[in-house]
Amino acid sequence: MFILYKKVGKGTQKMIEFKKGQKVSLIGPLGNGFSLPPLPSSKNILLVGGGVGIVSLYSLAEAWGSQRLFVFIGGKTEDDILCVEDFKKVGGSKIFIATEDGSLGYKGTVIDLFLSQQKRIKGDESHCLYACGPVEMLRDLARAVKSKGVVCQASLETRMACGFGACWGCVVRTTDPKTPYQRVCKEGPVFNLEEIVWE
Repeated sequence: MFILYKKVGKGTQKMIEFKKGQKVSLIGPLGNGFSLPPLPSSKNILLVGGGVGIVSLYSLAEAWGSQRLFVFIGGKTEDDILCVEDFKKVGGSKIFIATEDGSLGYKGTVIDLFLSQQKRIKGDESHCLYACGPVEMLRDLARAVKSKGVVCQASLETRMACGFGACWGCVVRTTDPKTPYQRVCKEGPVFNLEEIVWE
């Protein structure tokens, strides 16, 4: 087992200071993951990941290695592009890369790249779209697929305080009238994008 993380604050700074063999306490897994319905071979699976978000989608590619996979990986620069070689090992996957500075692959955001390749993806595009990445990326993806009637499951990258759902520090606003505010650590981190109210 390994943990991939990016230094963004005090917590991840402390992780960098860990020594080999040092014992640490972990809490997890938290919340709910992606749902994996069985698929006929004619369906496509579209994975859209930004930065470290692509890592959480790799297990989906492994689960459906025999299916038709379209993997979209994005980052600000070439240094932000992860897991390309891992996805290449999954049979049948087509990999597309975007960097905002143009240092690798398509120049632009991963959502720009995703939209530019829509015509190349044949079959029922209204099925099996999974995403993980920064909030801005997911918001843009939600707007992009809304007009196409595509259902997309996305794992939200949100800072969590307690991790147990007690503090309500990681809530997102949803379209559910019964529970308009839901906790990423408890009801999430995976939601249908169409259920999120983007501010």
